[in-house]
Amino acid sequence: MKHTAGFFAFLAALFHEVGATPLLPRYGDYLVHEKREFFRDAQTLRRLDGDVIVPLRIGLSQQNLDTLEAHLMAVSDPESTMYGQHWSPARVLEVFSPSQESHDAVRAWLLDAGFDANRLSVSHNNAWIEIQGATVSETEALLNTEYHVFEHDGEEHVACHEYSVPAGVAPHIDLITPTVQANTKLVKPVTSRQPPTSLRRRDIAPEQLQDIVTRASVATNGSLAGCDTAVVPSCLQTLYNMTYTPKATDRNTFGIVTYFPDTYLQSDLDTFFRNFSPSLVGVVPKLVSINGGTIDVDPTSDVGEDGWILEYAMTLTNPQPVQFLKVGNPQISPSLSFNEWLDAVDGSYCTSEGGDDFTFDPQLPNPLPGGFQDHSCGTVKPPNVVSNSQGFEELRLSQFYRQRQCNEFGKLGLMGVTVLYSAGNTGTSGTQSGYCLDDNGSMNLNGTHFNPNWPASCPWITAVGGTQVKPNASATDAFPEEVWNQEIIPGFFESGGGGFSNHFTRPSYQDNAVANYMKFLSKTSPGTLKHFNINGRAYPDLSANANMFLDISNGSVSIDSGTSGATPTVASIITLVNDARISAGKKPVVQGDRGGGFNATKGWDPASGVGTPNLGKLIERWLALP
Repeated sequence: MKHTAGFFAFLAALFHEVGATPLLPRYGDYLVHEKREFFRDAQTLRRLDGDVIVPLRIGLSQQNLDTLEAHLMAVSDPESTMYGQHWSPARVLEVFSPSQESHDAVRAWLLDAGFDANRLSVSHNNAWIEIQGATVSETEALLNTEYHVFEHDGEEHVACHEYSVPAGVAPHIDLITPTVQANTKLVKPVTSRQPPTSLRRRDIAPEQLQDIVTRASVATNGSLAGCDTAVVPSCLQTLYNMTYTPKATDRNTFGIVTYFPDTYLQSDLDTFFRNFSPSLVGVVPKLVSINGGTIDVDPTSDVGEDGWILEYAMTLTNPQPVQFLKVGNPQISPSLSFNEWLDAVDGSYCTSEGGDDFTFDPQLPNPLPGGFQDHSCGTVKPPNVVSNSQGFEELRLSQFYRQRQCNEFGKLGLMGVTVLYSAGNTGTSGTQSGYCLDDNGSMNLNGTHFNPNWPASCPWITAVGGTQVKPNASATDAFPEEVWNQEIIPGFFESGGGGFSNHFTRPSYQDNAVANYMKFLSKTSPGTLKHFNINGRAYPDLSANANMFLDISNGSVSIDSGTSGATPTVASIITLVNDARISAGKKPVVQGDRGGGFNATKGWDPASGVGTPNLGKLIERWLALP
């Protein structure tokens, strides 16, 4: 790719020789605030020049985050007297915004360090301070660090190994960007690196479709015949006791988030509906555009997994309208980030408020020619249930970035929103790489330690694992499903993701279930305990079928597998539970009791969570709650 001199000037301007000693000792000794975690094996190419301009931003510490779990459990634990009393966005902002003390402390430090007041801009909620025109030399002196250009897998990026801040201001600072993030580059229109999905597809002969449709009519009457080789909606409805028809569709909301440039073909949806849900023929999902997202499909390209997801989500919740939260396009959406849809549902989280990180998030509005000139910031009312079928490795993000994003998921929970993410298709190994971690925390073929998935490892989302229908299973069997574990080629298997976070401690709602599993493991396979963080947030939370979904894609019949299908299935079930509660004049569920309403072996395990759902029992249990 040919670059101009201006390109490299701007690259350099993203971050030189370290100035001198740390400034202003009266603020206390400098303490390392954040270290580089990802790309440990990246090659250092060169230092950056000191006159380069850095888009320097300081995220202030939010207040009361130590109370987030308690507040969230209070509104989502059925045994709480505050169950269902969800917060308003205004209350969330009031409780958690940074204090004036933090703003004043960081501002005073910057002024004393020599930055003029007219170079400092502050978000309206005091959450972030941006320093205009900061050079690399100024930034290195301020943070006692050095910026370099690194190369990893043939790509150059800019970062420092670590940075420090004075002890007197450290408690007031959450994170500073750009610093240790993994792949800071120029903001420019690029081909996107979309988060990986949980999808595997194979075509089947068209003549098989009619046989499957005929068999599906039998499955509607309680049979699971053939559901181990081709799953259709009636298989799921039989497996999960889905006999409920929505009534409160004008008051309930269900959204599917997508990041892909090629979304779905209405002709594919209609072919699927014609065979499995005739009343939906011609019905389209409701487009909710985020940062210019459209449903345009390149006629020369295959559609991705969105069509498959919509076919099942719309059928299982019919006649509930399904929102299609479409994020950006390849020219404006680079990335590893889930922040764009979070920006859209929470204005205080946006770049316009200084909240995003251009390492992972696109700069919006994009100032370059051809860049998108808008930003969806607080423009979308979050649906009651939000389904995401994407994910990547936990270690790819810095500690503070991870924490900040996880906190946002928790705040959505406070407002009554259930957020679901796929647990992935690679068991305990990396979602993107398929590699485990070595003793140094790096991903490689020889790694033996669990490589947790993100955002599945955040305790405030619902992580969905995978099962499969047993051959010759019957709906009357106690356990018609088993953990999804399918051999693709000799010696290579796909299985639902599971494991334990290396960075988030186990939340209180998991204590009993996971503790019982740990006792079991310590007796049966104690050597396994050294390969993961025994105190980490455990996932998945629950599971659903992830195998052999029949799909109409690009006019052809195919079979798809992956937890990309399990996630919207569970999201559909929660949407129906919400409908039953709303119809009864009650609030939607958030997380609720992890016990009743699930079919599992005994307790929780990292292969299937607590098991698979039973809609009839879930509705019965949740309607009994206030």
